[in-house]
Amino acid sequence: MDYYMNSAGISHPCIREYEVDTATDLFKGCVVTLALGKAKRAAEGDTVLGVLAEDYKVEKDELNHRAGSGKVKVIVSPGTICIEKAPEFDVVTAGDAATVNVSGISMPSAANALAGGFVKLVSKPEASANKDGVGTLRRITASSGTKLTVEQGGIPQPGDRYAIIPPAGFAHLAITNTGVGFATATSKNEKVVFAHPENASFEIGFANTFFN
Repeated sequence: MDYYMNSAGISHPCIREYEVDTATDLFKGCVVTLALGKAKRAAEGDTVLGVLAEDYKVEKDELNHRAGSGKVKVIVSPGTICIEKAPEFDVVTAGDAATVNVSGISMPSAANALAGGFVKLVSKPEASANKDGVGTLRRITASSGTKLTVEQGGIPQPGDRYAIIPPAGFAHLAITNTGVGFATATSKNEKVVFAHPENASFEIGFANTFFN
């Protein structure tokens, strides 16, 4: 997950250095909070400090003076908006003209959490019977677990690759060690929200941060 801009449209981030509290490596884009004055990986419900501007390695490394330094750089721009690549999956089970079966991605369990979003056909095998062309967008009209109901179109075939583009305001998200991913829980995480979907990525905004 990368910094994109802040809510005022400023593309240059504000970066500050903090002491870090972690026993495991952290990665650029990881969402962090503050605990006893130190940055640490955020959990659901924590007030967000920002996102890491760099990887952090716990063990010292002669080729990387910041590894094991106990300090890490954090993007703390008020109103930070980050950009994340849309999750992609390969179809395992064929759908029908109005159904796409998702595999290999943790999906929100709340009914219709993805309604209003889109699926995009990223690629397909040469022998695929799917009549949609690569790049085709189809609106999601309903969702239930790994089953997406979409506008009528080609029939998804095993080996076809799709991206899921959630609707603006989608908040069924989990904080991960590399950024943000879909949450499988029914409840929403209102502190991390999709701000604006694109065809291949989406913008993520944070509520209730230390500097908002």
